[in-house]
Order: sequence, then C-alpha cells, then structure tokens
Amino acid sequence: MSLLTEKKSIITEGTNATVKMYYEVYAKKLFAYTCKNYSINEDDTWTIIYKTIYKMAEVHDKYTFENDHKQRGFVFKTHINFLRNYFRDNKSFEHKNLEVELNDFANTDEEVPQKENIQLQILNKELDKLEEWQRILLLMRGQDMPYSEISAFVNKPENQLKVYYARLKKQLLENVNAELHKINTTPNEK
Repeated sequence: MSLLTEKKSIITEGTNATVKMYYEVYAKKLFAYTCKNYSINEDDTWTIIYKTIYKMAEVHDKYTFENDHKQRGFVFKTHINFLRNYFRDNKSFEHKNLEVELNDFANTDEEVPQKENIQLQILNKELDKLEEWQRILLLMRGQDMPYSEISAFVNKPENQLKVYYARLKKQLLENVNAELHKINTTPNEK
C-alpha cells in the first residue's frame, strides 16, 4: 500500500480536524527534534512526522490522558518508534550503498574513506546497550528538558533522575573511552 493511499485511509478513519490539530501542535516540534538529533534527509523526516500525526489521528479516540505532558509523551514515543522503524528498514539499504562504494574504490590505490566516524560507531553501540528509559533520559536531558517532564516519559521518580543522568553520562563516557583505547592500542592487522 502506498503512503498516499495509507494517509487517505487514515484520514477517513480520523477527522480532518484531528489531523490538523496534531499537525499544528506537533509538526514543528517533531521536525526540529528529528533534524537536531538524526541525520535524515528532509523528505524522509516529513514522511516520519506525517506517519506519527496520522497514527495519532487514527488512535485519538482510543486513548485519554491525564494531562498534556502524558499526551506529549505518547506522541513523542510514537515518533521514536517510527524513527526506529525507519532506521531498521534502511539499515540494509545503507549497507548495500557501502558495499558499492567499497567496490568502486577497490581498483584504485587511494585509501577508502571511512563511511562513519569511529567514535560515532562506538557511541551508537554503547547507546544500543542501554535500556529504553536510559536512552530517553539522556536524549531529553541533552535537550535541557526539566526532570519533571522527563519523569512522565521514563516512569521514574523525578528526584532520582538527576542521579541516574549523572551515572549514565559517566558510564557512557567511560565505556566509549575504553573502546577507543582498545582500538588505539591494538595493532592493525592486514
């Protein structure tokens, strides 16, 4: 099913007013968040945002929230899930592109440029080892969100989040530095 057909079917299930409301309230925030934190082209970013908005319109009548913070958390979590799906679905695509680029350079004496910064690769591996709530805490605190708002997203007591955040940052830094140290002290094998 094409995205356009999917959107039309979702719009008929939800009301245009609901879609419009979600778009007006969340589109710019989701766009800014996605552009700031992920390397995705603008078209794909908007596609993910529209999926989030249409999904919210589709399930709008099925959920009630205690307050705006809870609703915002639900929208945010849904958007994160669509981002994860995007990266999962495009992982093989990126891998195929890398193989093509490596084959193009195979017949030259030039060094093959690194596709991704080694520090970023290590950081991503370390972040993947964390639990969901830990990644959300690091991400949201990195955007200077107050602990009171983050608490609703991670289901942890507000007064403990500062301690969790400090420990996570320290542990993440130590793990990344340890991996970098291993790489720098291990001789290259050819």
